[in-house]
Amino acid sequence: MDLRRNLYAAAFVGASLSYIFNVLAFTGTFDAFRWVVFVALFLGFTYGFERLIGWQTDST
Repeated sequence: MDLRRNLYAAAFVGASLSYIFNVLAFTGTFDAFRWVVFVALFLGFTYGFERLIGWQTDST
């Protein structure tokens, strides 16, 4: 579980920084509510894809 937590944290930091820099570069403003929605969707999709891959690889 420690490795998985590290991967989630690294993915979260990388995606958040990318989102923030892109939003600031293209719009010039930052909205915390939109960032929270992005984080929730990102973590939800990441968890969902992990479950999907686990389901596919465990069914041997």
